[in-house]
Amino acid sequence: MRFSIQSRVLALVSAGVFIAAGVLSLISRASLLSLGREVQEEHQRFAAVIARDVSRAIADDMRMLAGVAGAEDDQAARAALESVLHHGRVASAGFLVNPDGSIASCEPAAECGAASDAVVARLALEAMSAQRPVVSNTVPQPDGSIPLVGVMPFRPMDLRAAGAAGVLIDPNDRRLAELLQPPDARSMLRVELRDSRGQLLAAAGAARTRAPGVETTAAVEGTPWIVTLSDMGADPVAPITAFGRRSLWFAPSLAAIVMLLGWGIARSVRQPLVTLTAAAERIAGGDLDRAIPDKAASRGGDEVGRLAVALERMRRALKASIDEIERSNRELERRVEDRTRELAAANAALEDREHLRQRLLRKVISAQEDERKRVARELHDETSQTLAALGIGVDVALATCAGAVDDATHQRLAELRRLVDRMHHELHRMIVNLRPSVLDDLGLAAAIAWFADRQLAHSGVAVRCELGDLDLRLPSEIETAIFRAVQEAIVNVARHANAESVLIQGSVSDGVLLVEIEDDGDGFDPQQVVRSPESLRGVGLLGMRERIEILGGSVDIESDPGGGTRVAMRVPVVDPVASSSELPASSAT
Repeated sequence: MRFSIQSRVLALVSAGVFIAAGVLSLISRASLLSLGREVQEEHQRFAAVIARDVSRAIADDMRMLAGVAGAEDDQAARAALESVLHHGRVASAGFLVNPDGSIASCEPAAECGAASDAVVARLALEAMSAQRPVVSNTVPQPDGSIPLVGVMPFRPMDLRAAGAAGVLIDPNDRRLAELLQPPDARSMLRVELRDSRGQLLAAAGAARTRAPGVETTAAVEGTPWIVTLSDMGADPVAPITAFGRRSLWFAPSLAAIVMLLGWGIARSVRQPLVTLTAAAERIAGGDLDRAIPDKAASRGGDEVGRLAVALERMRRALKASIDEIERSNRELERRVEDRTRELAAANAALEDREHLRQRLLRKVISAQEDERKRVARELHDETSQTLAALGIGVDVALATCAGAVDDATHQRLAELRRLVDRMHHELHRMIVNLRPSVLDDLGLAAAIAWFADRQLAHSGVAVRCELGDLDLRLPSEIETAIFRAVQEAIVNVARHANAESVLIQGSVSDGVLLVEIEDDGDGFDPQQVVRSPESLRGVGLLGMRERIEILGGSVDIESDPGGGTRVAMRVPVVDPVASSSELPASSAT
């Protein structure tokens, strides 16, 4: 199933928005939950610290009661009790208990009236029986007071007749409230001290104006009391709940907005791409006369606009290149026709037809080579550069449109790029065949080795070149004629011989240049190769012989069916060293 750019953009945008919103919601919720747990743990630590402070205060006061046991008389005992009241942290009154549980003495006496003798007796007997301190819950009295009682038993070896001593703790005492004060007075924390029945003993911190959001508790060691810490501020769980409610409509709303924007973006991209697709199809079909509509190329500097401009530039360059190639072909044909007419007129005018043929052939070949060089230079300097720029333009179009156009458009642009590459390859091959630059730059031996490697080695044929004796420069017309003849022989091997190995040798001896091409291919019968105007059979061998004979040389072909082929070319040369000095003048183009 094929989808348009617009549908793909909308689908991708919608999926991306939903995924991003979902991930954001999960991360935010996890963060809020983690923050809530951290707040609860912090409150738990605060409650434990306050509970330890209350426990230590009571324990300190109870330990001070041990001094009462060492008093020698009642006056000393009362003085010890007063010391407990003076230096104690939470005690509001102190008393001594007889072994039977009754109160022996109390300081100050007015405070002890708030404590029930029955409660004190029960706690005293419990403490003396267990030999450990005992702290009571609240003890409501008829007068409305609610004292707290702590009893410290004496050890049996103590000398006093009294069995225990105790303290009364007034819940309304500010010292107890100070112990419950939160670490930060400005916080919204409320600290309450309650007994095991839930009765409120003391409170500090923020006022209770509503039900607390977070509440933690900690037991006061050695007592039946509990410290409760409540957060009277905002509920930490409330943002999580509110976020969950908002996320129900936030993600769909955001998705709708983004989808609307994505639809607009996709539409703005799709319309010009449809126009460009139609134009690319026309160009791929060979219609280079119709220009790309201006509305596609007038989008400014965005990618689609640049693609339209590049495609239009490519169309113009391709049309100009094809027109130039056609013009060059017509010009070349016209000049060949002119040379042919000149040759026909010269043949009719001269009596020595053989001599005239050689002169005209030399002239035609020279003219052909000159024309080859000129055409090759024009193709390289103009057409090849135009094709290269065209290829770069297509590459830019492909890179710019990656992911922005559908597969069919991208495939058509890629096909257009392959067409440009093929044209460039064919043009390069045409230039090389018209005039190989290695012949002018490096000489005959390098040109033969290069062409053999290009035609044979790349086809899997083993080539061995022994051209060390040809490391010299000859006049340009001689080098060109020999190279063309050798070129024809190598092409015949590549096309018809089916050879596995080829040996090319060259030498200069006694003023004669010898070039031999020998292969182990299928071979043929030279007598059977007859020139045929209809099939052009034998034209290559004839042209090879004519080029060498123009130079006063000869060509020998030895071949048998299945026995390989040997082609030997002999060309007389004057002094190679002397002739090489003529190279600049004779080879100038």
